[in-house]
Amino acid sequence: MAEFALVLPIFIVLVFGIIQFGLALNRVQAYQAAAREGARVGSLESSSTGDIDSAVSGALVGFGVTPSVSVSPGPCAGRPGDAITVQVTAPYVIQIPLLPDLPVNLTGDGVFRCEG
Repeated sequence: MAEFALVLPIFIVLVFGIIQFGLALNRVQAYQAAAREGARVGSLESSSTGDIDSAVSGALVGFGVTPSVSVSPGPCAGRPGDAITVQVTAPYVIQIPLLPDLPVNLTGDGVFRCEG
């Protein structure tokens, strides 16, 4: 019984740490997919920054997060062959029992070539 009482906190931290890592990894993959979708929309000749933001928000429906979206160098109008990069960043809090909460920023990037 004494050994169980010593090992239980370590086991709890380990199990919930694995769970939280999986949840954070799921978010990163969702942000990558949203950034890719935003870059795909931004690569079109007739796209605007609003179209890119809408595509990113649409890809993240159900996550309950409002991400920060940055577009570099901007929508592709008049730049065929150049690349557009969309970066999606949102805060996330890693919560593991027996440890303090750890706030982190998770990021996803998407790059597409501009169409002409």
